[in-house]
Amino acid sequence: MRRFVYPIGPAEAGRTVKSLLKGKGYSSRALTRLKKDPLGLLRNGAHVRTVDLLAEGDRLEVTLREEANTYARCDTPVPILWEDEDFVAFDKPAEMPCHTSWAHPADTLANVFAAHCDRLGVQAPFRVLGRLDQDTTGCVLVAKNQLAASLLVARPAWVKKVYLAAVSGAPQPPAGTVDAPIARAGEDSGLRRVDPAGQRAVTNYRTLRPLPGGRSLLAFSLETGRTHQIRVHMAHLGHPLLGDALYGGDCAALSRQALHCAGLAFFHPERGEWVRLFAPLPADMAALCGPVGEETLPFWRREVPE
Repeated sequence: MRRFVYPIGPAEAGRTVKSLLKGKGYSSRALTRLKKDPLGLLRNGAHVRTVDLLAEGDRLEVTLREEANTYARCDTPVPILWEDEDFVAFDKPAEMPCHTSWAHPADTLANVFAAHCDRLGVQAPFRVLGRLDQDTTGCVLVAKNQLAASLLVARPAWVKKVYLAAVSGAPQPPAGTVDAPIARAGEDSGLRRVDPAGQRAVTNYRTLRPLPGGRSLLAFSLETGRTHQIRVHMAHLGHPLLGDALYGGDCAALSRQALHCAGLAFFHPERGEWVRLFAPLPADMAALCGPVGEETLPFWRREVPE
């Protein structure tokens, strides 16, 4: 349950409850649920309808009640990078999917989140804002209520990420943009490929440093969010990610794709400010690439306001 209080000033006076809340990002579905809850919408402590007008000096109180979380609980420890009443950011390990499936009914980040909510004494469905592949590590942001989720989903520019990956070879030029559409490799295939008939996919990359054995450490920011986007684009360039067996990567040094979401920044709608988070490289990638600090990440300072 999350409670919001909106003092009504001169600019809001004369608006209906529905108009005010729509302007603050509440969806039609959320408003419908609030109307059905006797304590969902209160004006000065008394029930109010969404069609009622607000006056200067009023105090509108909104209580969001969440649906029951039915996921199995998982107590696998996953580091938390940051948390408040609206969001929690995890540093997801390898070998952990974000969502449940028939093969992973109880060992996913969704299951970890359910157990975490139990410890907090709160109820919240799993609303992940940009999932990572099972063996991709790093920052994953989860919204703890429907308003927080809808505000960020509706404003993609409010969430920015920086990825790190170790690849075979040395891309030329050392920094650039891959603008190449991606589609399924086959109708029933989980693989993707660059295909003129696919969806537009844009990946910005920059080489951070050469690595032993003719390899390179790269940083990426994405302008689109296609499945396996970085992995497909780098394989297309002839520089597949180390450990990425699906796309022709060298698996001698790593048993999973060497891809890590190191930087996450998001504009917090309730606080009115950017939150910047950093997840250091996991041990397997750090052994290959050496340490990487937040200050070395490109794209970061340019794209995320202070």
